[in-house]
Amino acid sequence: MVRLPGPLRPYFPYLKPAYTLATRLVAPASQQASRLRGGYLPIGVVQTMEEAAASTGGRCSVARPSEVVTRPVPPGFPAPDPAFGENRREVVPRLAVAELPGGRVLGPHSAVITGAGDLLQEVSFYFGTTRPREHPLFLHPFPPPPLEVSGRLGVLASRGDVNYFHFVIDVLPRLGVLELCPEIAPPQCWYVPAQTRFQRELLDMFGIPAERRIDSTRIRHVRAECLVVPSPPSMTLINPPWVVEFLRKRLLTMPHDRVPGRAIYLTRGSGSNNRRVANEPQLVEMLSARGFQVIDPGQISVADQIQAFAEASVIVAPHGAALANLVFAGPGSCVVELFPAGGVVLDYWKLASGVPGLEYRYLNGRGDPTARGLAQLLVSDIEVDLEALSSMLDEVQGREAKLQS
Repeated sequence: MVRLPGPLRPYFPYLKPAYTLATRLVAPASQQASRLRGGYLPIGVVQTMEEAAASTGGRCSVARPSEVVTRPVPPGFPAPDPAFGENRREVVPRLAVAELPGGRVLGPHSAVITGAGDLLQEVSFYFGTTRPREHPLFLHPFPPPPLEVSGRLGVLASRGDVNYFHFVIDVLPRLGVLELCPEIAPPQCWYVPAQTRFQRELLDMFGIPAERRIDSTRIRHVRAECLVVPSPPSMTLINPPWVVEFLRKRLLTMPHDRVPGRAIYLTRGSGSNNRRVANEPQLVEMLSARGFQVIDPGQISVADQIQAFAEASVIVAPHGAALANLVFAGPGSCVVELFPAGGVVLDYWKLASGVPGLEYRYLNGRGDPTARGLAQLLVSDIEVDLEALSSMLDEVQGREAKLQS
């Protein structure tokens, strides 16, 4: 995710490394300055949940052991993109729950700090960083004093949780991690963002009422008598299959069967440098002739998004957060993910690989095919190759028509 305004987005690949380096350089001075007013910045680092618990008199329980996931290389155009083959086998780290006496969470990126003042790196890793002192919290030496919370406070908040994908895939499955550790007593309340409509809707669906939430968007700093920290399952965008199973079980509560012939296209709107489809009018005209419905996910409820994906037979969409809803796609459906020219992003291929019976395909746009890095892809718009997409849809929709006849 990229927080820059549209006109500045093309500079993101250059600004991000500079920002990260600057953060690392000022971190020691920020730590020193922090001691003048509260001393709330972390003074050291522990890498793992086990270390954090052992160093503070807490406890750590393993929820899921490490496992290996193997995924099929998908069809697409142009084919083959080597990134899929290079990442088809992946190790999923073990997941755990830590109980940390006197632990804190410090925003705005929800870094976990132990009662001994150490940053817990395993659950506080920030996008695009390689060292703990590159975390953006070191740019703010004087955070407000923490809200003191008695009893047990569960941590669901995570970096990037204002984004629909990260909320669905990073935040909510932490509940599933905790459920796998029945020896850990449940928290009395949860530290979780609840400012946006989709956040509140999803928390309601999971049975976490407003009176049991401390809104991490509004209250940026908390300290608990006992902080209960479940591992996020996907800090490095692995998107393991068990997350799909967990979310389907908890959120696909209504019977939504796939509707043969139903096809949807997800628009990202008109904002530039944001994987916007540059030739969207022509694309929509072509798709409408094939019976596609255009959906703007940000304009409909979470329940309606779930229903749309569960009922769709074919889904076409540019790379974006709304594709987290692939979790709810039905067996026999197909998704075509649209990318700019020059590369692919693997998040939703990994996610789709865990959805029973879902076929994943990709399509790169027209333009310079020179390989681009992730930062460049995220701020590039897409000119869809209509001929290539039409050929792909002929195959997908033609196959379904034969099955129906």
